[in-house]
Amino acid sequence: MATEQRGAAHWIDHFVVGTNDIGRWVEWAIDVIGVERHPIEGLTTEARNAGRPVASFMYMGDGSCHFGAFLQREQLPPTKGLGVSTPRHGFYVRAADVEAHVRRLDAHGVPHTAPARTSAEGEAGVGVHFEDPDGNQYEFWAPDDLPEGAMAVETSAGVGRISSIALGARELQRTADFFSAYCGMERVSNDDVPEDTLVLRLKAGARLVYHLTGEVDQRVIGHRPWYALHVAFTVPVEDYFSNYYRIWEGVPEWEDSTHELDVSAEEEDQLPARTGMHTSPAGRAWKKIYERGDEFYDWDSHAFHFIGGIDVHGKGSLAFYQAKEQAEYLKELQEAIARDGVPPRA
Repeated sequence: MATEQRGAAHWIDHFVVGTNDIGRWVEWAIDVIGVERHPIEGLTTEARNAGRPVASFMYMGDGSCHFGAFLQREQLPPTKGLGVSTPRHGFYVRAADVEAHVRRLDAHGVPHTAPARTSAEGEAGVGVHFEDPDGNQYEFWAPDDLPEGAMAVETSAGVGRISSIALGARELQRTADFFSAYCGMERVSNDDVPEDTLVLRLKAGARLVYHLTGEVDQRVIGHRPWYALHVAFTVPVEDYFSNYYRIWEGVPEWEDSTHELDVSAEEEDQLPARTGMHTSPAGRAWKKIYERGDEFYDWDSHAFHFIGGIDVHGKGSLAFYQAKEQAEYLKELQEAIARDGVPPRA
């Protein structure tokens, strides 16, 4: 069973969206999500000369949950509208606070839907869809039963952990098989979930949702010219390496993750599930060590990677966790190579 697999994903640790105005997006995130202000990276001559991206991550609570935006080189494509476009990024909120969140959206002129009760994406609750100035899609989600730890990192506006990511998929079964094999995700099957919807539950309660579509999502890292758009899953810290070895054994490596080859969009659409280089400094160093990337892609070119989770309460649960980032693992790798001459195996 998927839920018994070692290395199962427990939470959505973070996600990244694209923006055409990083300063505007940061102000939006502060006002709407209630996060604290953080410096925008890449805004120096040194960073520009080094080719580093302009980006900002916004951290929630203890930092074990965050989200960010990267300035894109071209104008983002228009959305298909609220409640229709994917990717869509959800945040947990309390049911008693939904109207307060709607008032805050109205106060800041944020386009949104009316609160609506639904169980079509695997659990019952009330959701409000909204979007940022770049047309990225979001949701405030108030489930009937909040998972343990869902509000452990809430912002000053009462917004909690990431509740869901909704994406498009051209074949639901192969997508379900992929995440069952490599992320230990359990498919939610009940009469409320439509046939054109795939709901995959993470072990702590969050959801990865796919809606059947005829084409790849417009805002996806597997399509140039967009970059840095991805989702990170929290897995038990002791399973971090074995998860990557499992993926490396099962899918090919993509050698064009920086979009340097002359490949058409039609050819990109036919790429299989694969791994590739996460284009952060840690990702580049990891690729050099293992000759395999630490980013992985589903059959529809959405990008993911793993974050290690440390059980802070020592109860065998990641309901409350401390994140172990890629850079920390990289340091351990480099120390092991210096000591033993080879990187550690899973």
